[in-house]
Amino acid sequence: MAAPSPRKLAFIGLDAVEPELAERLMTQGAMPRLAALRRRGQYGRLVSESTWRSGRVWETLLCGQADFPSASLFDPDTYTPWQLGSRRKPPFYASIPGAEVVALDVPYMSLWYDVPGAQVIWGGHDAGYPRASRPAGLVRDLDALLGVHPTFHNDFNCAWWHPPSVESLASGLFTGSRRRTDALGHLLQRVPHWNLLMTVLSEGHSAGEMFWHGLASPDHPLARTPTADLCRDRLIDVYRELDAALGRILDLLPADAAVMVASVHGMELNHYDVPSMALLPELLYRANFNRARLRTASPRAIRRWQNAGCPPIIPAAHHQWDDWIRLRFGPQSLSTRWREFRIARGWRRPARRIEDLAVPIPPENPRPPEAIDEPRWELTWQPTVWYRDAWPRMRAFAAPLFYDGRVRINLAGRDRDGIVTPDEYPAALAWVESLLLACRDLRSGRPAVESITRLRQSDPLAKSGPDADLLITWNPGVDAIAHPELGVIGPVPFRRTGGHTSRGFACLAGPGIGPGEVPQREALGLTAELADLLRVAICGAGPAADRAGVLAAASR
Repeated sequence: MAAPSPRKLAFIGLDAVEPELAERLMTQGAMPRLAALRRRGQYGRLVSESTWRSGRVWETLLCGQADFPSASLFDPDTYTPWQLGSRRKPPFYASIPGAEVVALDVPYMSLWYDVPGAQVIWGGHDAGYPRASRPAGLVRDLDALLGVHPTFHNDFNCAWWHPPSVESLASGLFTGSRRRTDALGHLLQRVPHWNLLMTVLSEGHSAGEMFWHGLASPDHPLARTPTADLCRDRLIDVYRELDAALGRILDLLPADAAVMVASVHGMELNHYDVPSMALLPELLYRANFNRARLRTASPRAIRRWQNAGCPPIIPAAHHQWDDWIRLRFGPQSLSTRWREFRIARGWRRPARRIEDLAVPIPPENPRPPEAIDEPRWELTWQPTVWYRDAWPRMRAFAAPLFYDGRVRINLAGRDRDGIVTPDEYPAALAWVESLLLACRDLRSGRPAVESITRLRQSDPLAKSGPDADLLITWNPGVDAIAHPELGVIGPVPFRRTGGHTSRGFACLAGPGIGPGEVPQREALGLTAELADLLRVAICGAGPAADRAGVLAAASR
């Protein structure tokens, strides 16, 4: 007899939840609802090695395509970098007849596609899209009924070195998580005949990026910072809240629903923000012009820092990370000194409590989805972009980024003011590589660079493709580098203490799906698995309904 078929499918994403930490907490009883789901369902590790570095893992899951090499774009005609939001890519459920969907806070979800049900961007981490809904008015209704998610666009303002800021972020994440599950209950009542529920709980992402140093090993410099113990406790509290939110969502579902819970990328200590965003652009600037733009400590101060054991740099409580950089960036003109004085005195003090909403949360976007273009934002906050005025005169410069270092060759025939000819392109790549390989981690004396990949060697003049020519991965813990000719750059404070990995997991439970562990597989395959399960939910028994081992079959 055929196995019972689920009539509804619920996908619950746990954004950037690290599988090793989640599994440890499940064993310790701190995540009981996820542990119970694992016991009665199929559980396996995921790997997203081909997609996580782009920062668009949820768009990949929605669309089933890994066709975007970076989270940013570069316009070679204007030398303008952009962060690109949700693209007009159809989600997998848009092509399945009979799909009636409730989708809430799936990052980089585009509302361009009209699907029966309700699609809503209300709150969470890095939505990639304005606060909007289809049909219109749902965000407005949720705000009036429940309030906003306090950390929407505000989690980046957390200063991990400042205990009140840490407590404020944690409080905002708890509040936002509880409001989201209430919002789901409201939407499920509004769309009673839904057959697909999709939501992503983003609080683990926000907490991981700011609190991860609480899990640093004792020999890591961040383990000795004053907030390490507090951040460890609050990070675990957020994971407990995610488990409680999972339980509240499961209680909203009918007994015949199939449930998939998945994290498609994980979290570890951040090894790329400082060298990629601060050290690399300064290195290339010095190499091109033989002068510094980012002022670093004196040789005497560097020796004192080293003699003290190279402690991590801790900004003032009222500073943000980019404040610290700006205090040391550029010539010391009268206007620069006045700006530095204001920052140092705290006259430009940003709000440090999440509930103060340093970044005001906008109301629902009034335009219909058809009128909302693909969102994009200038990256003026990144130190890489502060060198933009010099890019046209540089052989190579650091491209804006969110992960590993990226270098663009200023190539004639591709870039408006290109000064490197195509014949000189291989030599320019080798020149940058030699610069990087000569850099040492000032703390350990080891090489700063782990590896360098040439991204466009075969087609540097192509209009499409990556917006960088070199990809640099760094060795762990680099916050200061020394070049034998260009000198010392840093030390610089860590910006985010947590960074992403390719690790993830998925758990599927429901009618006809027996328990068991399945082998590790590529996260990109989840899209086809979800489409298969949704067709079963819509059509009832069929070829796919007899596959009790959906995940096991996918991994073979």
